[in-house]
Amino acid sequence: MQAVLGFLQGYETLIYLLLGVAFLLYAWRAWQARQRLRDAIFGLERVHAEQRLRRSIIGMGMTFLMALTVFSLNTYVAPYRSEVILPTATPNVLATPGTGTPQATAAAVEEEQPTPTPIPPPEVSTEGCIPGQIEITAPKNGDTLKGTVDVVGSAVSPDFGFYKIDIAPVSQALFLTIYASHTPVKEGTLLKEWNTAEIPPGEYVLQLVVVDNKGQPKPPCRLRIHIVPPPAEKP
Repeated sequence: MQAVLGFLQGYETLIYLLLGVAFLLYAWRAWQARQRLRDAIFGLERVHAEQRLRRSIIGMGMTFLMALTVFSLNTYVAPYRSEVILPTATPNVLATPGTGTPQATAAAVEEEQPTPTPIPPPEVSTEGCIPGQIEITAPKNGDTLKGTVDVVGSAVSPDFGFYKIDIAPVSQALFLTIYASHTPVKEGTLLKEWNTAEIPPGEYVLQLVVVDNKGQPKPPCRLRIHIVPPPAEKP
């Protein structure tokens, strides 16, 4: 679903243009069919003119419904939220009870399963942060977050397609999208009322990525945050 929304957001203008051309073409054919129906003398001519008029009207209705569908998806479905699924620890298969000696079990596991490539930690860099264009002004780098917060900043560019906000633990560059929108923001709220309680407590890297209208992401603007549990409610 996210891939479909990303495509519609990136090529929204082109899709509207193509649907508009198709609608005008069907409208022109409907006008011609109407003229022929009015001037038709023989019954067969009237039947052909009526069929062509009917097909043209159906085509107009279909292109209008397609445009309405694209508009509804981009307006009411996006911006959308993605459920964050953070990586969990990998169990130690060597510690699993089994038959044979520990040395033999470890050797067998090493032969059967290749050693996974470790995922490097994300680099926290402000090179992609451009004041007034691609930046997060709140929270600040190193802030501690709890409860519900707003992410404030800017996400605009001349070739703007959409923007997204990702999060990853500081130990691994496994960025997952928590929010995305096709509406540019200039010194305003990028993500309103983000419930940080949905994220396990710990150190994270938060990044803002602006994607152009061709689907190419610009360098991310990153900062480091610390998420703590919200205060317990008093009974």
